[in-house]
Amino acid sequence: MQNNYSNVLILGGTGKVGKTVIDYLLKHSQCQISVVTRNTQLSLDNNRLTSLQFDALDKKLLSHHCKQADLVISCIGPSQIVGSTVADICYQTGTPYIDAGGYDPLLKYLSQLVMAKPSTVPLIINAGLLPGLSGVYPNYLITHYSDKQLIENLEVCYAGRDAWSYNSAWDIIVGLGDFGENRGFCYIANNKLIKVPFFKAANKQTFAEPIGKVSTMLIYSEELRRLTNHYKIPNLKVWGANIGPKAAFSCAIAKLFGYYKTPEKITKAAKRLASASAKDMLKLSPIYSIKCNIKLVDGRIIEGNLLTGDTYLATGTVIAITAKYLLENTVVAGAYSLHEAIPSEVIINQLLAENIIQISTTTHNTLTATEAI
Repeated sequence: MQNNYSNVLILGGTGKVGKTVIDYLLKHSQCQISVVTRNTQLSLDNNRLTSLQFDALDKKLLSHHCKQADLVISCIGPSQIVGSTVADICYQTGTPYIDAGGYDPLLKYLSQLVMAKPSTVPLIINAGLLPGLSGVYPNYLITHYSDKQLIENLEVCYAGRDAWSYNSAWDIIVGLGDFGENRGFCYIANNKLIKVPFFKAANKQTFAEPIGKVSTMLIYSEELRRLTNHYKIPNLKVWGANIGPKAAFSCAIAKLFGYYKTPEKITKAAKRLASASAKDMLKLSPIYSIKCNIKLVDGRIIEGNLLTGDTYLATGTVIAITAKYLLENTVVAGAYSLHEAIPSEVIINQLLAENIIQISTTTHNTLTATEAI
């Protein structure tokens, strides 16, 4: 166990996610917290907080402060703009790192980096809601309900809405273009990637109330591809939907017209999406759900539903739980997606304890008694 009085460096502490992380760590740990802001002086009302005012992407200053920290948490974005800057410095200075975003490009980059020269500390990417909890929850269901039986098929569906910040909207738009990979609409069958045309990519999914029936689209998830590789699951389908009506329309236009292809187009599309989602929230409440269907080779099916409200509160709490675990436990050095680094039950149980999520699970068998013999 590490020293409870460790120093945690938080980049971007004035946004909703950063504030949630700070509040949780002040309540549930005894660490000292240094908060980096670029333009806003942090109002300090706790002697465990220190305010640092500088550009978090200033490599020289960031390196100096990372060397003095026991853990760095990045709540800044957009991820494509931040790139690998913070992760590189933490890798070089040997400082454990948690990134709320990063997404596929950073995870792929760090995985290659540590293969060439192993990291001396854990570097945890995708430690938010999507990706993040989106990988933790199916992993939780597998570890708790599969009885270590082989899994034939995994299907995961996401649906959510909120007033997306500009940084979040930017990442959403970039994600529509598959982070430059151009896989399009696809799924995994017998460990092979299968592409499908637009008109075959849609599917109606029924989520727990108050969401109900939603039209979703096939998406690629590197996070879940890593999960299926770990458990040797040959078949994977992932579906997603932004269910704020104006935000959904904005995303559809960006997808159809390729507004994710250049920084200029991304900037305009992100502004439109942030504005559209804000208008949605004038009449609607934020909500987010993960639905999982896991089919085992013995015929059993595990169905799970997770529901949360404020997506930024959930994101910040997931990050903070991860940080607390890192401060109190030893995690083997390496580059990880969240579900690979922290025991899933730690995150799920703490989210339940904080009343951040609701979950329900059912299991049943699709085989007749004769077929099962």
